[in-house]
Amino acid sequence: MDGADDIARVLERMTADPMADAVAGAVLVVSVSQPEARGRYQECRLELLAEAPGVPPTPVSTSVVTRPRHWPRPGMRLPARISASRPTAVDVDWEALAT
Repeated sequence: MDGADDIARVLERMTADPMADAVAGAVLVVSVSQPEARGRYQECRLELLAEAPGVPPTPVSTSVVTRPRHWPRPGMRLPARISASRPTAVDVDWEALAT
């Protein structure tokens, strides 16, 4: 971990951010909304299953704005940070959709 990561964690703890105790994990895409016929960027609503060591698998509803060509599919696993104390609080690496 570099100095910036350390500082970010201290600030998360000081502000009672639910991500202060986050651990590395992943989300499994369970279901997604369908893209509209038009639009360069669109909102995608997702049902996910958050999974991380020491954290029980937890269903999470969320959304992301993305391009239709990067639309997630059920069954995809995306890296994420998951709060150990509030597993519905997730920080998904949405950049992984573009790869």
